[in-house]
Amino acid sequence: MIKFFRKIRQRLLTENKFSKYLIYAIGEIILVVIGILIALSINNWNEERKESLIEKNYLRRLLVDLENDYKTLSFSKGLSNERINQVNILSNVVKNQSQSNENSILIIESIEKVSWRSYLPLSKIVYNELLNSGNMSLIQSEYLRNLLSNYYEDADHWEMILNLEDAQKMFSHETAGLLSIEILTAIENSSSLRNSNPTNALDFNLEEIEFDRIVKEFSTKTEAIKWLPHIYHYHLLANKVITNLSASNEKIKKIVQAELNK
Repeated sequence: MIKFFRKIRQRLLTENKFSKYLIYAIGEIILVVIGILIALSINNWNEERKESLIEKNYLRRLLVDLENDYKTLSFSKGLSNERINQVNILSNVVKNQSQSNENSILIIESIEKVSWRSYLPLSKIVYNELLNSGNMSLIQSEYLRNLLSNYYEDADHWEMILNLEDAQKMFSHETAGLLSIEILTAIENSSSLRNSNPTNALDFNLEEIEFDRIVKEFSTKTEAIKWLPHIYHYHLLANKVITNLSASNEKIKKIVQAELNK
């Protein structure tokens, strides 16, 4: 093809047909430019296709992370509700020490578990990968990028705030030694941080006199009892944070799915 055009150019020059040669030369330049533009266009299309495939992969992985987050948030909400109930149980014990033995397991379990956290951290694997790799721009939707940023920044912010709360630590410190190692071990073995169903049913096999001793001794621990309102408000706040994050999570999942369906 190149030889063919070269022959035409040489023939026009030898025949002294400069005007026709000029037109031909301009046409040849236009053809070259068109060829370059087509090549660039194909290259750009290939790059955009590659980026679109990478974006879809990130979106699918984000959706998995968000689904796992939602499960974590749902479990955390259950924990916060349980802790609020345990604060109420212990507050009633302080007001009325003559509790029936049928509540003994709940009371003893509450003394230990009320100091446990109810907010669990979320997964940021894919989001952090997008940030650290500089690939966040591959997510075409600016609206989605902003939602993801707000969601994970809020999660980090509240995790830091809730972890600063010392009420649980102080309560745990003031009640140290109240429950035996055997009781504590039984409580820990019956619970899971990722499973709301206990692995073992609690049964401390306590004599009534031993239970009464624990209740009476707990009721005298004023330094521990004074932290119960703080723990109550901690779990109320955690509950509210979890509710808001769950709503954001649901919203983002719908948008991610819509982007995947395009």
